[in-house]
Amino acid sequence: MQVQFDPRIVPDPYAPLAAGPVDARGSFERQRARRAAILATTRRVLAQGPESFTLRRVADESGVTVQTLRNAFGRREELMVTAINEHTSAVWSALGGFSQGATLFLDLAEMYFHCAAATPQFLRAMVTSAVGSAQPLAVLQRHGSAIKLVHLRRLVREGSVRPGADIEALGAQITRLNTFMMYEWAAGGAAQELREQMVAGNRLLLMGAVSAAAAEQLEAWQMSEAA
Repeated sequence: MQVQFDPRIVPDPYAPLAAGPVDARGSFERQRARRAAILATTRRVLAQGPESFTLRRVADESGVTVQTLRNAFGRREELMVTAINEHTSAVWSALGGFSQGATLFLDLAEMYFHCAAATPQFLRAMVTSAVGSAQPLAVLQRHGSAIKLVHLRRLVREGSVRPGADIEALGAQITRLNTFMMYEWAAGGAAQELREQMVAGNRLLLMGAVSAAAAEQLEAWQMSEAA
């Protein structure tokens, strides 16, 4: 029986991610918490629009200097990429505790559906900012593909992938397809349409690479009733 997707697992992009315990006293823990807070602020500023997203604005709202940001993250685009990649990693971490097998890629569509419904400004800014510049897009897509490849390798070990399937190409294809669909949504689409397109697209790409048993699971998977 399929477990219904729980929207409570969707990471809040405006909250510090991987910040560690709030009562941490060590120097490393304090630095980690400050870094997480800066990246959360970066995502919040990014969601307010590209014209608002500057190192000066992020520095002021984080209570640090611009030079501190440059020393820790580099240029404006590099800070943006780091903040978005942290959110992408948090999405996959949350999915890993909820889903498994090939259907995790379909639950990914559920995750972004709820992201689009709960924090549309952030997701829209994330996609449009990334697609608007070739270098950040390439870095973001490499990160997304690498995360998917880790799960695809797990599926290979479990015998859920057909022999000879090119899982590196598959991970890259899923990443590009999802990015394109989210970009279309960001241009004025509906969250439900994004959800349906991502499910259909990911399922189609996976069906040609997974085992018969995994294919049955993909066919049987259904979207959550929660809208």
